[in-house]
Amino acid sequence: MGIVERLKTEFDIADEWLPFEIHPDTPLGGVRWEDYFQGMDSVAFFKQLDRQGEPLGVRFNSQPIMSNSSLAMQAGEFARKSGHHKRYHEAVFEAFFTKCLDIGDQQIITDIINLLGLDPQALDAELKAGTYMSVLSKTKKQASARMVTAAPTFFIEGGPQITGAQPLEQFRETLRNLQQVAGD
Repeated sequence: MGIVERLKTEFDIADEWLPFEIHPDTPLGGVRWEDYFQGMDSVAFFKQLDRQGEPLGVRFNSQPIMSNSSLAMQAGEFARKSGHHKRYHEAVFEAFFTKCLDIGDQQIITDIINLLGLDPQALDAELKAGTYMSVLSKTKKQASARMVTAAPTFFIEGGPQITGAQPLEQFRETLRNLQQVAGD
């Protein structure tokens, strides 16, 4: 259960996940983190993420590459159209962060689509037609206008923008403060 799901057990919130490619220039086949971010220690980075995620049951392994996420984002919109976005998002997260698979690989995405009981041929046709590229373009413009530079980025109505993998307590504090303001 991620942060949003945990918060839903404590607060009356609605969420909407939007696709956003932080590094659309990532080559197909991915790139090693250390090659993209000079001086990065990816093993230490993922160990820290794993420590943060463990209390929520979210596990991170040491993913050696940063994938090109365009295909995964487009397939996410295909899954959303079918009412399976949440399950798709969870499966892609697990594939990338826990199983360390390349989510830029069409076979990995096809396997996830099959797992969800969706039609991989329909996805393939929509990918070839560029059906979801306009959605990615639109959210890219929205993100740029709101100065989004990292994922995840959370927009809380009436509250601050929260960027990156932040502690659960930061979200709780923000939501409690908003409840107090609304109650006044």
